[in-house]
Amino acid sequence: QSKHLQPWHLPHANTMSSFGSGRGRGRGGGRGGRHGTKQHQGGSQASQPRLQVCRNFASTGNCHHGDRCNFSHVIKLHTCVVVSDKLKDSNKQGYNKGYGGHSGKPVKDREKVSSVAVWETNGSIKLFTGSHDGKWRLWNVAPPSGSNGAVITKEFEHFVGGPVDAVHIASHYFFCGFEASPVEAPDAKAGMVHSWNLNAAQDPPMELCMSPMAKYAGSGRIRSLWTTPDGRVWSGGTDGTIRQWAYTPGAGVGGAGGFAFVRSMSGHLGAVTGLVLTKGVLWSGGMDGTVRLWNVESGEAAHVIPAVKKDSTGNSSTAPGHHAGPVTGLLPFEVPSDQSTFVFSSSLDETVKVWNATNGECVASEKHGQGVTAIALTSDLKGNPLLLCGLFYGDIMIRGTLSNPPLCLLLKISHNFLGVGHELGPVNDIQSGPGNTFYAVADDGKLTCWQITGDFGL
Repeated sequence: QSKHLQPWHLPHANTMSSFGSGRGRGRGGGRGGRHGTKQHQGGSQASQPRLQVCRNFASTGNCHHGDRCNFSHVIKLHTCVVVSDKLKDSNKQGYNKGYGGHSGKPVKDREKVSSVAVWETNGSIKLFTGSHDGKWRLWNVAPPSGSNGAVITKEFEHFVGGPVDAVHIASHYFFCGFEASPVEAPDAKAGMVHSWNLNAAQDPPMELCMSPMAKYAGSGRIRSLWTTPDGRVWSGGTDGTIRQWAYTPGAGVGGAGGFAFVRSMSGHLGAVTGLVLTKGVLWSGGMDGTVRLWNVESGEAAHVIPAVKKDSTGNSSTAPGHHAGPVTGLLPFEVPSDQSTFVFSSSLDETVKVWNATNGECVASEKHGQGVTAIALTSDLKGNPLLLCGLFYGDIMIRGTLSNPPLCLLLKISHNFLGVGHELGPVNDIQSGPGNTFYAVADDGKLTCWQITGDFGL
């Protein structure tokens, strides 16, 4: 038996000791946004946020009530930028066609923005975005000046031929997963992964191919990417297959360095939407609702956490250790105090779950009242790690991690109640940046830049 299989069958006592430690308190203090969060009993608590956000401060960074404000000055929006092309008239969708069912809302008139990546280089902050207009774009983030917020300006855009579903930064390499027609089959579509060396941006990209006679990365679109510092790359496709490459000198065009195909790993029924490598085990999540674990050395399946069906009321509370809907993302998390490791998973079943990376046990689960479509980690001003949750209708929730109880809901950002943010969802990706900032992209074609500015009481 492989050494990577054994931990999944070992008992593990006190699984909550590291994840649930800590003490929390809240305070409220302008004009506040009303929170329309439904009362859901999650793994430990009803999902009513501790803090009520000041609408004036969140939208402008200022509040004339100052310290006398009854609402919290803990988050502000720096800027909101359109980062994709307009939809053709024939493709316009009404807000009531899959975006919440609220009549009277504006139509969705921009191409979906699928992903965002943060690149810190030479003291500057750059962003890459990918969208379904077939383009990836490079943006410069100018820091706030005086009373003005950060300014995001476009530096470059590149058309790759088809919808971009994933962008990823690893050191000075930029990876892009997109759909296009391969040279050998111009009337067909395939998943592509290209990688640019940002230190030699004028060079053509390296192409991750299945073989010299299959110049593509998969038969389906590329929905997820994971890389390691030693040059390994995993992709997850809509064909349900995970594929691995390794950077190899001489594997590229003309004897240059490139990525050589290593293996395929099959098991998911549908798109592979999340990949995480932790403790020598590759975790994957998919639209089939399963979370699967793989021996990273052999590529063999090590463990599967099966999905369950929702009951007649739409709940899956009888099986909290399983997802009851498509998994939309995975995220590794290491507790700073003792290096214990966990994996977060998000799902359209409205939950975020926390898994012990040592034995695969589900140690926490919280509901959100709507599907959770993206997750990321950031921190408050004291360095306490926080979980960012992008939601199906364009909202963003911020939760504690080392809070008591675990995954304590701290605040909710909603355009309906704050007047800023993403008016149309889903939030497709969310990534943290320096200086307590984070960036989100959504189906409304917009990129938002937020900053945490106050004390959450953790």
